Amino acid sequence: MSTVLEHTPGATTTAVCRASDVEVGWGVAALLPWGQAAVFRTLDGSLFAVDNRCPCCSAAVIARGIVGDRTVQGARVPTVACPLHKHVFRLDTGESLTGAPQGLRTLPLHRVDDTLFIGTP
Repeated sequence: MSTVLEHTPGATTTAVCRASDVEVGWGVAALLPWGQAAVFRTLDGSLFAVDNRCPCCSAAVIARGIVGDRTVQGARVPTVACPLHKHVFRLDTGESLTGAPQGLRTLPLHRVDDTLFIGTP
């Protein structure tokens, strides 16, 4: 999909896929005008979008990471593990939970009916 919608001056969102195409526990990669995003559906059905590039080496592999969750300060948080370096990142904040040199960039994800839109970072 390549639909671009104007929401506010200078801010755009791009339609990337149907929400129903993102399987529970998996991620998909989306090619955007500025780079790649990884979209995930967690076991509870929540949807998240992050930069698809590994923060350690910039390889576009995060969408192939292992989706899960961890307990952080007594609360369960959604996570993805990089398939290359096994660093684990929070999907909701991008924070590294395993000492990666930096976190993942989270992206604004919007759902309209069954279409997912990602905003410019």
